[in-house]
This record gives sequence, C-alpha cells and structure tokens, in this order.
Amino acid sequence: MVWSVADERFQENLDAAKAYYDQHWTLCAPRTATALDKPLGQWLSNLRRPGALDAHREWEQALLAIDEHWNPAWPATWQRHYAALHELVRDEDNQAEPADIVLPGVTIHGQDIGRWLAKQRNPAVWTELLD
Repeated sequence: MVWSVADERFQENLDAAKAYYDQHWTLCAPRTATALDKPLGQWLSNLRRPGALDAHREWEQALLAIDEHWNPAWPATWQRHYAALHELVRDEDNQAEPADIVLPGVTIHGQDIGRWLAKQRNPAVWTELLD
C-alpha cells in the first residue's frame, strides 16, 4: 500500500490521539492540548470543521474507533466534563447519585467537575445548551 504524506501525518497524530484519550477519556481536547509532542487539540479542532473529512472517511472511522463522541453536536467543553465525571464514577459500586458524591471543588484535568455537575441540575442550563 502506498501511503501519502498526509496519511503518514494522520497516523502519527492518531497515535497521539490514542495517548490523549487514554489519559483524558475524550478526544474533545482543548485547542491547546498536546500529546506525544503533537499539537493534538488544534489538529482535532481542524478535523471537526464541516467537510474536513469528506475525502477521508477512513480517518473519521479511525477517530470514531477511539472515541465515538470525538466530534459531538453539543459543545466540546460539555463533553470533556461529562467524560471526566463518567470516568470518576464508573467503578462506584454504590447506588448514590453522582451529585451526592462529586461535590463542587472536585477537579479533574483542571476542570471543576463537581461545580459543572451541580450546574447541570438547573434546567436553564439545558435551554442555553440547546439554543
């Protein structure tokens, strides 16, 4: 198989994406994020642009294989918080609500997950999100 330079660069960035996902549980990386010395956040942001992957469906499939929500229809910041919360409570054996065990001030990867979760309980937040 003959690879293009673009395919080779994609594969290098895909390896960085896998490393980032292993650490952060999401590919909704902020633009400033790096992994394996690659500017991963900017690369992913560029790929999220409408039509960016139209000619490379296999690239999109490779990203979906890592994170099915790498390009959500909702804000990427919301997905980052959700992914951190999900990972935090994933192995909890008790039946407590996440809001009862993740209080404001609980921070993961620089994000106050507890404050975000408390905010999600306000219906006005969802109205803003859907507008």
